[in-house]
Amino acid sequence: MRNQWIAPILALGLSLNLTAASAADQHDGDIQPWKANGQIFVNGDWFEADFGDLSGGLYRTDDPGYDANTALGAFGAGNWLWFSGLGNLKVWDGSIWSNSAPNGEHIEVSDALGNVTTFTTSGVQNGPGVIGQFGNTGDIHEHLDMAIRNASNALGGSVGAYWITLQLFETLPNSTTPVSTASTPFHIVFNRGLTHDAFELAVEAASAAPVPLPGAAWLFAPAIAGLLGFGRRKSAA
Repeated sequence: MRNQWIAPILALGLSLNLTAASAADQHDGDIQPWKANGQIFVNGDWFEADFGDLSGGLYRTDDPGYDANTALGAFGAGNWLWFSGLGNLKVWDGSIWSNSAPNGEHIEVSDALGNVTTFTTSGVQNGPGVIGQFGNTGDIHEHLDMAIRNASNALGGSVGAYWITLQLFETLPNSTTPVSTASTPFHIVFNRGLTHDAFELAVEAASAAPVPLPGAAWLFAPAIAGLLGFGRRKSAA
């Protein structure tokens, strides 16, 4: 009778261990998309980045990355993962979020093809970009270079926090044809020289603010058609 329970208990323990191992493989802080029932999901609405991190210096960073959570649902092998920039850049001056940059600050995101999406306080230029290509198991882990620049387009930015909004799409390789429903919009808030407590205050204020977003996100498909002919895709991380 006792032996009848051993196998199920061992199986349960193995299952729990595998689940824990799968969770441990995900990188904390990364944007972790997955696909279920034809819909893309992400693991949160708000993500934090720091232009003062060691790898990027004062004005660059490549975090957060994009680390698919295949335990929750894999993407199509060989397909491409895209981001699309939405809305406009918002700037924290220490007390409020506004659409005014003190020195013409803007944020650039370089995609896997070498194209640059620019977020300004008036909108997004060259909005869609390729994050990377899914592997044979529908997995991906990529980091894109991001930088803050001033009005003269030199690396630099006033002390404060900066907020951009993105959405994820999946397409066939070398194509603009979507093969899943886009993710809901999510946000990245960048720290540029604030103390930890001051930055967390900015994030808290952003997450409590109403976020008006354009409704026609699927219009991104015609916009990305011209991007596929130039740029060079980086190898997978």
